[in-house]
Amino acid sequence: MAGISNYLANAHALREFEATAFTDAATIYIAILLCTNGPLARSTPYALNNTVSYVAADGENHLYECTKAGTTASTAPTYPGAPGEAITDGMAVFTEQSVNLKANTGLVEPTVGGYARLSVATNSTDFAVSGNGNIIKNAVVLTFVTPTAPWQTSPSEFWGWATFDAATAGNLLRFGGLTADQIINTGNTVAFAIGAMTYNLDNAA
Repeated sequence: MAGISNYLANAHALREFEATAFTDAATIYIAILLCTNGPLARSTPYALNNTVSYVAADGENHLYECTKAGTTASTAPTYPGAPGEAITDGMAVFTEQSVNLKANTGLVEPTVGGYARLSVATNSTDFAVSGNGNIIKNAVVLTFVTPTAPWQTSPSEFWGWATFDAATAGNLLRFGGLTADQIINTGNTVAFAIGAMTYNLDNAA
């Protein structure tokens, strides 16, 4: 999944159509995002408000929230990956979270182990735009601080990333899913390889 925040979409629309001044951030701050229960599993009970990741039919890793508690089916139903879709999976229901994420709701970052957002300058050295301008990728390795303790507690895992205009709090800019969920422990190298943080405008919610 990929998305642009309501804040940034509104600012760009006002600049384009109402000539309202807006200056894009010279530095962005990259966050990594947790879900409470890692990848969605088969024949597994989930409680209300549990969050999980799932690679939907669009090939993107999405965040879903359990909006009806229950046990998932032994065989997965189809998850198209549409914003806000509610999928009945066995006795449980999972709702895709793009709409909430765009509103800067439901993005969970670590709070332990020395975690901090990674500051990166916005320029053609650190980022590359391709595909007729619709694909943005990191052009350098992006390395976070080294964890002094695990950045998650089981069964939580990291499912996605987001960019903000401040080191803490601030305005959400964009977000996306990792290709696979990650667990980050003490001393791990936490980094996006070149091209690993990809934002595809064609897939943006």
